[in-house]
Amino acid sequence: MLDKSPFFSRCGFAVIAATGVSCFALAAPALAQTAPQTDGPPAEATQPEAGLQDIVVTARKRAENLRDVPVAITAIGGDMLQQKNITQMIDLPQITPNFSFSYGAVQPFINIRGFGSGANASFEQSVGKFIDNVSFGRDQDGRIPIFDVERIEILKGPQVLTFGNSATVGAINMATKKPGRTFEADGSIGYEFYNHEFQVQGGVTVPLADWASLRIGGLYQDLSKGRLDNPIKDQTEPRTRNIAVRPSLLLSPAPGLEILLKAEVDRLRDYGNAVVPVAQPLAATRAPYPVVGDAGTRYSNYDVAPYYSDELSFMDANLYQADINYDLLGGKLTSTSAWRTSHSDVQFGTDGVNHAQTYFNALWQHYRQFSQELRFSGTYGRLDITAGGYYQRDTLGIDLLQEFTLGGFGLTGAATTPIGRVETYDQNNRVYSGFVDATYRITDRLSLSGGVRYVDINKTAGQALFGTGVIPHVDFDTTRSELQAGRNAALDPIFNAVFRSTQHNFPFGTLRLSENHWQPQAIVQYEIAPRNKVYLKFVRGAKSGGFDYGYAGGTPSAAAFRPEFASMFEAGVKGLILDNRLEYSVAIFRTTFTALQQSVFQNLAFVVSNIGKARSQGIELDLTARPADGLELGFAGSYLDAKFVDFPGAACSSGQNAGLQSGCVGGFQDLSGTPTQYASKWTGTFRVDYARPVGSGDYQVAAGASVFARSRYNAGAYNDPRMEQGAFAQIDAHLDFGPTDNRWRMSLFGRNLGDKRPLEYAVTPPAQPTAVVGTYSRGRQIGLKLSFSMR
Repeated sequence: MLDKSPFFSRCGFAVIAATGVSCFALAAPALAQTAPQTDGPPAEATQPEAGLQDIVVTARKRAENLRDVPVAITAIGGDMLQQKNITQMIDLPQITPNFSFSYGAVQPFINIRGFGSGANASFEQSVGKFIDNVSFGRDQDGRIPIFDVERIEILKGPQVLTFGNSATVGAINMATKKPGRTFEADGSIGYEFYNHEFQVQGGVTVPLADWASLRIGGLYQDLSKGRLDNPIKDQTEPRTRNIAVRPSLLLSPAPGLEILLKAEVDRLRDYGNAVVPVAQPLAATRAPYPVVGDAGTRYSNYDVAPYYSDELSFMDANLYQADINYDLLGGKLTSTSAWRTSHSDVQFGTDGVNHAQTYFNALWQHYRQFSQELRFSGTYGRLDITAGGYYQRDTLGIDLLQEFTLGGFGLTGAATTPIGRVETYDQNNRVYSGFVDATYRITDRLSLSGGVRYVDINKTAGQALFGTGVIPHVDFDTTRSELQAGRNAALDPIFNAVFRSTQHNFPFGTLRLSENHWQPQAIVQYEIAPRNKVYLKFVRGAKSGGFDYGYAGGTPSAAAFRPEFASMFEAGVKGLILDNRLEYSVAIFRTTFTALQQSVFQNLAFVVSNIGKARSQGIELDLTARPADGLELGFAGSYLDAKFVDFPGAACSSGQNAGLQSGCVGGFQDLSGTPTQYASKWTGTFRVDYARPVGSGDYQVAAGASVFARSRYNAGAYNDPRMEQGAFAQIDAHLDFGPTDNRWRMSLFGRNLGDKRPLEYAVTPPAQPTAVVGTYSRGRQIGLKLSFSMR
């Protein structure tokens, strides 16, 4: 049942929604301007009467025009997010080529240019996520909502210098709205008809004194009709009830000194799950699923014997942050201190054969992190420099419960006894790093940038695996001690026979890791014409090793996995031409990964391995044009060739497991030379927006449409033909009316108007290695939204 507490009462919570700096998501910026070389909030973008709009970003921890940053970057403004009705990471791929996001079955993960960390809670993410300069590097952090933001910057390629934690594939840099010096309130209230989704988001800024101001941002989201119909439960799922609040206090107690205090509370609730059968078991001994390939129905209910547990995805997250900026020695000294915690629980099962519920999975993660960064940025003649140090200490606790009624899979004898498997994991992590990033303008047109980050990492962990009976009534508040109380030695013979695992207990401190890395970057940039620059970039990044929380063997040293490395060459050109009416950006890249960290499925669970080598190469093109006043066109497209060069230890596909396809030897196949997960050769999006005054000119009508398309990709990690998603296209549109001063705007919006539901994720389920389950995307959305802004 839905939580009916006052905390989740629609009537008891009212916030005002926010729009950020208006910027187009898919194109490079417009009219050139000199951006200040400072940290802190970016300057307001200017809107020339007949040209395109400038976008100012902080990808290098100083405010710069997007056109001047030698990075392949997509900037998405708050206004675009609001127009698209986007409040979650999973909605970003439709406006960002070469970017994929999936909730998976349990662990969310992000891919950029065909690579990411995959679905395993042991990993730090290869695509880093940073909110106001704070690292959100765990997989479940992908669930934290997007609201009251100024912009999102998606940086492609290894990001090693100016972010606290290195990211070998890319980074998401999110800037929330900060308090201003004057009263301001902006927001939106919307309702989507297909899924009965009510959404309120925004923020209000209140000056408290000439040296102090307060902003409170918030989100309330209630999606009461899930996209899947469950006739067994006689309800739809998953349903969503999210609430988030973010107060920020800006203080300027002395000249040159600025203090920003911020907190955030997120309470996220998804009821039910979206995992459905995609393909039937191929083994003759396995009974078939009731239905496969149905993107709108599932048959699952675990709130019955012997489980008595609901399917859900819950997360509680808290953040407390202090930013201090002080003018010093002609530059700016910045301190960012942050303490954050998160507690998540994802519980799901798969459709049962003959409607019998056969497999239930629950994963709890408890995470705490303290981070401190101190950096200095300044401009001295022709030299721009940013340097600093970073410290992070975090603790991670993971508990996994897998429960089986194996008789439902066609197994007989003792194996039909309901049985559970529990894995527990605890880790302490400590990171020290120092970095320097310098740009020297050799001439007015030629500049050279270089830098390096040194990082020292130390991890200590403990892990255990043991068998239990089925533990009923597990929920968000289930503790490890309750799982340990289910330990049943009488089931050990069945456990060993079925799971082929070694029950063990590695006490905390048994697993230890210490490593350090130098990560260099070099860039040459040349202005080939006013407002047009070309650059060449090299960067080498590293992501730390660790320990597999689900290790099933008996040797502690075998639970470790090695660090991951990425080296990238990228060449690009960005510019503004045709009387400031056409903005373009082209990037050609090649990234080579070694010791790439991957999840491999064996012994009824995912475990971690390092593959030999992988490669991502391609070209990306962004265009924005304003051929006439009020008319704007945008295109972003890419060609991608992402493949494993050397991957001999991959899990076998469902057909190979059934013996219907060759290539599976000892439970493994060789994926060398095959494309990576989610790697479409071609991806593109095109949009058109038009606005014109009506009546006396005090009001305007605006309309727009966009098409997102991609070629086929494989939604699984096995190169399984039954997990392949064919090419598709999705269409979005909007129609707006309001005054020209944007005090308010009424919008009719539509997303995925063709109701395309591509396969987002696919996997072979435990104890069903010849079957395929997965998730399909959300279908058509049509709704109304009222946006407003008061200043």
